[in-house]
Amino acid sequence: MAYTVEGSFDAFYENINLGGDHRETANKRRDDIVNKLGKTFSIIEAFGAGSIPKYTALKNHSDLDVIVALHHGKHIDGKTPTQVLQSVRDALAEWRTGARKNGQAVTLYYKTWPNVDIVPVSRVVNDDGIVVYYDVPDSNTDTWIASRPKTHAADIEKKSSDCGYKFRRLIKMIKHWNRIHSDYLQSYHIEVLALKVFDSNLDDTPWSVFQFFDKARPLLASNLWHELGFVDSYLSWSDRQEALKRFDTAIDKSRSAWHKTYDKNDDHKGAIEIWKQMFGDLFPAYG
Repeated sequence: MAYTVEGSFDAFYENINLGGDHRETANKRRDDIVNKLGKTFSIIEAFGAGSIPKYTALKNHSDLDVIVALHHGKHIDGKTPTQVLQSVRDALAEWRTGARKNGQAVTLYYKTWPNVDIVPVSRVVNDDGIVVYYDVPDSNTDTWIASRPKTHAADIEKKSSDCGYKFRRLIKMIKHWNRIHSDYLQSYHIEVLALKVFDSNLDDTPWSVFQFFDKARPLLASNLWHELGFVDSYLSWSDRQEALKRFDTAIDKSRSAWHKTYDKNDDHKGAIEIWKQMFGDLFPAYG
């Protein structure tokens, strides 16, 4: 419970945040994956990716991504993305595995947190041998998706430096909002929207939440190009419309909640009630 809007947002963040530095755990999982797959594949490179190493992960709702670059000639050339993913699952047959929701990884389940989403990729290099991007398999379309996960992580780090520590906080809050409102948007999509929406210090959390929904809404309404491709190509027309409806509701509620406390009304109780409607049970009640 809280008596001010800022205090309620602080408590909300503590409720959803995956705190701590999990790099040691991530490195152990990566090494375990390399050891398991190394018996079958020639691995060129392996590194942790996703929300955990970027510090944009939600408590109880985040697994670790491990990018595994396989030798192209031995394991990828002439094979479809679906075949490559299946070959990874076959190599891990003695352990419990599954397919990630977005069809781009094989999930390896552990007895303790975190599970690992293994993303087998092919490196694309220039004439100097420098990696230009990675080809990621998509079994939903059976195509390769060009990706720069290290560049994206660096962009998040730079934007956090430009906008302050609340930038990552806000990403986590939006991810939680998305999760409890039908989970239409992928985590990467939300992070890209945040990168495009914000460019200066985020002082006022409630105002920043409103600004995210208000400014990201037109970016969600049409195809959004970022880096090497469209980040929203996974969205069907109907899912995009449903997501837009939820954005419209979030815009109205966040605007109304902000005015209750910052338009000379000082109605923290009324504002907190609205924010709780938006963010659900993990947002503290007034009092």
